[in-house]
Amino acid sequence: IIESLLFGLLPISFALFAGAIFMFWAEKRKKEWDIANPDKIPKSLQEINYRESLFVGFLQCFAMWPGTSRSMMTIVGGYLIGLKREQAAEFSFLLGVITLTAAAGYKTLTKWEVMFEKLELGSVFFGCLVAGMSAAASVYWLVGYLSKHGLELFVWYRIALSILILAIYFWP
Repeated sequence: IIESLLFGLLPISFALFAGAIFMFWAEKRKKEWDIANPDKIPKSLQEINYRESLFVGFLQCFAMWPGTSRSMMTIVGGYLIGLKREQAAEFSFLLGVITLTAAAGYKTLTKWEVMFEKLELGSVFFGCLVAGMSAAASVYWLVGYLSKHGLELFVWYRIALSILILAIYFWP
C-alpha cells in the first residue's frame, strides 16, 4: 500500500515539506520551553519511560513514507519527550542501530541468493565496515551540530529540496 500510494515525486515533495514544518514547530517549541524553564534539568536517556519510548517509536513509523526521515522523526520525538538536542540525536541513532540492523538482516535473508551471486563476501564486509565508520562520523558531527544550532538548517534544506522536486515534476 505504501509503495503504491507514496512512492512518487508529489508524495515525496509533500513529505519533505510537511517534515520541515514539523521540525520548525518542534524547534520553536523547544526554544520556548527552554526559555520558560531555564532552571529545569532536561531528562536523561535513562529517565525515558516505556510510554515515551513507544511515542518516539510510533513517530519513527512515519518514516515508511519516502521523504520522511526516520532520524528527523525520532529527534523531534526526543524533543517532545523533554530530551536535550544532543540526547535526542543520540537516542535517534540508538534506535536507528536496531531498526536498520533489522532491515538489513531482513534484506539479507530474503535476497541472499542475489547478493551472493552478484557480490563477493569480502566486498560486502568491506562495505559494511565503511558504512559503519561513516555512520559513526556522521553521528559524531550531527550530535555536535544539533547541540549548538538545532534543526533550522535541516528545515531550510527540506523546504528547498521539496521545491526542487516540485519544479522537476511540473517542468514541461
